[in-house]
Amino acid sequence: MSWNDGLDSNQIAAASYNGTHARLIAGPGTGKTLTLIRRIIYLIEEQNIDPEKIVILTFTRSARAELEERLKEGLNNTEHLPKILTLHSFALGTILRNPTRTRLPQPIRIADDYEERQVIVEEMKDILNFNNIKAVYDLFNKLSADWETLAIEEEGWERRFPNPQFIGAWQEHRNIYSYTLRSELVYQLKLAMEEGNLDFGVPVEHLLVDEYQDLNPCDLAVIKHLTNFGSELFCAGDDDQSIYGFRYANPEGIRRFPEEYDPSTSLSLETCYRCDEEILQLGLYVAEQDPRREPKNIHCREGCSQGHVRILNFTHQQEEADGIATICSWLINSRGIDPSRILILVRNDRNRIFSKVVFDAIHDKSLPVRIESSPLAPLFTDEGRIFICLLHLFINPQDNLAWRVLLDIRNNGIGSSTFKRIYEMARTQGSTFFEILLQVCSNPDIIPIRGVMIQNEFNLILDLLEQFDINSFLDLNSFILAVSNEVINDEATREEVIDLFQKVVQLDEDIDLEMALRLINLSLGNEEQETHEGCIAIMTMHQAKGLSADAVFIMAAEDEYIPGRAQGNQIDDERRLLFVSVTRAKQYLYITHCRRRIRQQIFSGRSTRTTLRNLTRFLRGGPIRSLRGRDYIRRIL
Repeated sequence: MSWNDGLDSNQIAAASYNGTHARLIAGPGTGKTLTLIRRIIYLIEEQNIDPEKIVILTFTRSARAELEERLKEGLNNTEHLPKILTLHSFALGTILRNPTRTRLPQPIRIADDYEERQVIVEEMKDILNFNNIKAVYDLFNKLSADWETLAIEEEGWERRFPNPQFIGAWQEHRNIYSYTLRSELVYQLKLAMEEGNLDFGVPVEHLLVDEYQDLNPCDLAVIKHLTNFGSELFCAGDDDQSIYGFRYANPEGIRRFPEEYDPSTSLSLETCYRCDEEILQLGLYVAEQDPRREPKNIHCREGCSQGHVRILNFTHQQEEADGIATICSWLINSRGIDPSRILILVRNDRNRIFSKVVFDAIHDKSLPVRIESSPLAPLFTDEGRIFICLLHLFINPQDNLAWRVLLDIRNNGIGSSTFKRIYEMARTQGSTFFEILLQVCSNPDIIPIRGVMIQNEFNLILDLLEQFDINSFLDLNSFILAVSNEVINDEATREEVIDLFQKVVQLDEDIDLEMALRLINLSLGNEEQETHEGCIAIMTMHQAKGLSADAVFIMAAEDEYIPGRAQGNQIDDERRLLFVSVTRAKQYLYITHCRRRIRQQIFSGRSTRTTLRNLTRFLRGGPIRSLRGRDYIRRIL
């Protein structure tokens, strides 16, 4: 394959660009990923750039997997590939290569979501004598925000932090358990970069950054430092698709690129190959409500269809759900749409308050449907967690968090009071959790009654670990299969866990267990998403980023939810999220809303206990007017 096969003129200009730093503005469906792939092929095969001197940074694990798969398909020689990493993976890899340049606990161990919620937050609540766990979450969120926005570097930060006692307690806690928070990785890399040159292995000559609009101030500072080390930057993104304001991403980053990088060149992709005409026009109507957006001349491909867009109103959520189910049946049976090419999106879905109603309605019509949760969900079950903890102990038998979680969830009678006792001993002795465990196992009487229980559990876990020698297995997949068969009895959970690891292992045939765990741990959790073959998918609007479908439903498109409680810049985030959701659709787009919400849904939205609902402000007065759902359904049947 030639690097320019099938590209339009704008894509060719971007893929073959040479010179200064460059920004590529690429709207939905314009072939951004294709252009990035072809640019990498161009650099390697036309410019003879060493692949090891090219680094591609993307936002999610799934995006990384797609880039790597398509790059392997396009390159003539795949023996050496450029590095394709998420920014967090790049940060961790660089820190591991330069261990003396950070002040993180060694060996570096990233706490995952489960450990943050069930160990770190819970124990910090007790240490600080808080009555409400939300207060602990708020302080951790504030700390993460200060890393991500670089507010931590402002003079007098320690005095202004809402609770200085929290900082001291957390630093003590992390030393006892020897962990690093995922949210601080990029900031720690920034600090190391500022202290001078780092060992990156092979120098990075060409740095390509995907989804540039999703970077927060700390991320942007790291990218800037990389260019100071001599990297030529090529970034791609779209300010209209900046939807991660909750992690302080801001579209101003990509908008300010020409000022931040001078000299630089601005490029653009202008032809949308995904959306039919009416879908793109509705999306642009939403996007153009932002007067600060980058001006764009995006248009549909030549010869595209008109598309089918309807905004449908229903009396209440049961009628809405039944209507969506009926339309899904019509799309599948009368229009030949495969169920896996249908997406149903909701703004949020706490306790499945929205998805459950529509799931039941679709299921009642005997249509295949699935509520898509986090791909990491099976690792939050007790069996999944025991499995993960054992893997950590195969890597490091002294892993403090793994021992703490295992002792907690194995139904052994060891409870929170015992863990408090161990923690206090570690604190007063300046030891780690594992070091105190060894003391208790050597002399159980130092913790009366529970000491013997800890000793027994410790030995049982050691016996389990000794059943497996990773070096005796042909490959990592065989090892994962053997361990999961031993400790995960639930067949569905076991299959999901194995599938999750197999997808990670496929990214790199030389991957080891430690790296596989890191790749899983450094994903975006609930923001990572993959659909399943043969099923209609129900998911949140954030999860749909990067996906597309022949038919898309955006349900509960009401002002109570979009923008909901958002204020200030957050309202812009909500509008962009709606734009992203609209432009997931290729042929059919249905936006549904209710005149009132009843039952549990009364308690959802901006004004709880208010039954009345109105169409989101971002669509009122637009090119598509709202129709009665029942009337539309009667016409298509």
